[in-house]
Amino acid sequence: MRVKFKFNFLRFVAIIALFAAFCLNLAACGNEKNGAENASTTSASAPSYKVYSNEVQVVLLLGQSNMEGHTHSQYLIKTMGEEKAKKYAQGFGNVLMAYANSVDGNTSGGQFVPVKTGQGYAVDRFGPEVGMAEAVSEIDPIKPVYFIKYAYGGTTLINHWRSPSSGKTGTLYTGAVNYALEELKKLEDKDLYPVVKAICWMQGESDASGNTGYEYESLERNFVADLRNALAYYKDAEKEIAFVDAGISDCPAWTQFKTINDIKKKLADEDANHYYIDTIAEGLKYNAEPPSQPDIYHYDSASQIKLGKLFANVLLSSVLEV
Repeated sequence: MRVKFKFNFLRFVAIIALFAAFCLNLAACGNEKNGAENASTTSASAPSYKVYSNEVQVVLLLGQSNMEGHTHSQYLIKTMGEEKAKKYAQGFGNVLMAYANSVDGNTSGGQFVPVKTGQGYAVDRFGPEVGMAEAVSEIDPIKPVYFIKYAYGGTTLINHWRSPSSGKTGTLYTGAVNYALEELKKLEDKDLYPVVKAICWMQGESDASGNTGYEYESLERNFVADLRNALAYYKDAEKEIAFVDAGISDCPAWTQFKTINDIKKKLADEDANHYYIDTIAEGLKYNAEPPSQPDIYHYDSASQIKLGKLFANVLLSSVLEV
């Protein structure tokens, strides 16, 4: 397995200087540890750099509208209370996210900004990132966590998200990989060492509305493998990138919802690093907001917060380092 490390010339010179001084003072060298990174050597010719104090954990958020965030922020006052709604609007300064919704719609302009409401399809909407950030921010201490969200409503895995191993590559697969790599490079430019820990996937509704749901299994299996391969340079040296897969709702529009969810669960059962979230069993609702004419395609405000926390529960229990 190729173990990645980030070379920094100035830090390298500083390390050599400290190493020389240490040897002169003690006349013997043990394991070296400096303020920027810890390095262990497995052999004279194959150094293995395993632990960095500037390491940050990265989670990708990919999918269609319920990941993009079509849930109205205004209903949080009623469903979550005024204090919580205010907290969500102010944001979480210790959990940052770069996001691009509908590709050129509501975005962070390529920057990492505090997670808050307004980072969904439009500035009055939000996605699962809010509940995720709330849960992550409550863990102290925790190695820093950054989100990268790339989502587009009304899109399919059979077309838009199709990965290279499934034939003609979809535009959103290509866009998501390119966007993630660009944002990871920006973290490196800030002298950070990003490690992609997980991909959170909220998608399948559009594939469940036609008669092609049965193809989802091979498409998602290839999708997961191709994403892991595309991001392999940034993976943990000792663990595969986790794939956290949320089931879709039983909305009447998704006629093949059971087929899609059964496939997601099957793939999770086959792969120790693939996790399935049963959103139906968890009681997520989609039929109350807006009150006058409910948007049955998207989760209500309290359920969208809960979806984020369900993602976070998996991450915090099985994936992220705290």
